[in-house]
Amino acid sequence: MENVAQCAVCERPIIIGACYVVRIDVMADPQIPDMTSDQIASTDFNQTLAEVIEEAKKFSADDLQDGVHRRFEFRLCPSCQRRFLANPLGLPRQTAIGKN
Repeated sequence: MENVAQCAVCERPIIIGACYVVRIDVMADPQIPDMTSDQIASTDFNQTLAEVIEEAKKFSADDLQDGVHRRFEFRLCPSCQRRFLANPLGLPRQTAIGKN
């Protein structure tokens, strides 16, 4: 028997292996802010780390994880996959479809 799932958008049944998988990774920007050598030399890293740890105590483990990385995975039917590729963030269109 074939494995069947549901399209995450339209909820139609879809066959695993004959559908599309969308993975979304949301992560903190890994780019380190520009710092001069003077700024680096004058930073008290132990104090900064202590402050970060104290601030982190205010958040749940899930909140802290969300601030670093979260992965989502969805299965889509071919029709919903085409609509997703045309507008992956679901933003409002500036012009109506068919109007250039």
